[in-house]
Amino acid sequence: MIRVEILEQNRVALRPFVMLPFSLYREDANWVPPLVVRQLKELSEKGNDPRRFFLVYDGQVPVARVMAGINERLNERLNRHCGYLALFECAQRPDYARAVLDAACAYLREEGMDMVIGPATSGENAFSRGMLYDGYDGTPVFMNPYNPPYYNEYFEKCGFRKHRDFFAYFMRMDEYDPKLEEIVHRAKQRFGFRVEHVNLTPENEERVAQNIARVIREAFPPEWEMNVPTYGEVLREIKAMKKYYRPEMTVMAYAGNRPIGLVAVFPDYNLALKKMKGHVLPIGWLKYLLSKGKTHGARCSMQFVVPEYQYRGVNLAMFHEAYLGAKQLGVQWVEGSVIDETSISSITNTEKMASHLYRVYREYEKKLDEPEAAEEN
Repeated sequence: MIRVEILEQNRVALRPFVMLPFSLYREDANWVPPLVVRQLKELSEKGNDPRRFFLVYDGQVPVARVMAGINERLNERLNRHCGYLALFECAQRPDYARAVLDAACAYLREEGMDMVIGPATSGENAFSRGMLYDGYDGTPVFMNPYNPPYYNEYFEKCGFRKHRDFFAYFMRMDEYDPKLEEIVHRAKQRFGFRVEHVNLTPENEERVAQNIARVIREAFPPEWEMNVPTYGEVLREIKAMKKYYRPEMTVMAYAGNRPIGLVAVFPDYNLALKKMKGHVLPIGWLKYLLSKGKTHGARCSMQFVVPEYQYRGVNLAMFHEAYLGAKQLGVQWVEGSVIDETSISSITNTEKMASHLYRVYREYEKKLDEPEAAEEN
């Protein structure tokens, strides 16, 4: 018998929610397990925005899950009443998917939402957007989602339609065009900017956070479905991510003392995370440390240039500097992701780097005021 449970937001209650993917993907060599302790900590933390956790059982066995939430700050900025879905997982039966998605949509409808988008983040970051739609040819790159193809089919069967696609581009380091170095040199001279590596220290964290927050705020496209991060949020993200970043591949552009651009490239730690199998102790952390320096890939997850300096070679100059740093580290390939399909300038700049589109992630949407009968069509 199928039943849906609404879970309390604490570590004990959420444990079967977090552990469900470990059973669903146990035969899938491409899946990268999350760190269980870290995910339990993050999901059990209560914030200002409402969210609810749904877990479907068939008898006594968990078979599907989803988190539903409302980002009130984002709704206010975009003047809408929209909920989001995240962390969807489901065994291969469409009735399991319908049970959990219907329950989540009913909750959001009761909360006064007229639309839902998902899978999506809560709105504070763009590291993981959408559901893998095209490109099932290997392990996902660091912090990108992964799922079987039938997830997309289940969303469509439950009345969801495409909302927006996000692109991932692949570039081999040995295909980089050396002629770009001269173009970068001329752009710096003509438009008067420079590029520097971001070397984080306890003494400069706050200043770096201020510079990054300023660049993102000034460069943030108004149509993006994300919150513009505050200085405090940027500082917290820096503290959380600094153990993953490498200064060789993280750069900022400046015009005089004004920060005008940012590119952040992270090593692909997924090989190490796979070896940890979701556990930090007793030997998981040791395996991570042993594998940390052996990555051959990287992910460019962030690129911003303020409007006045767009189309002036700033993006290209930052990419070039990050490329030189990646080469020093022995990186053999770089993924640029995820890029919103509406971000034409980012797509254009990425394609200039001898990269090609190789994966697509999709967010779906559903109007919650549509009659239920329409979902069967």
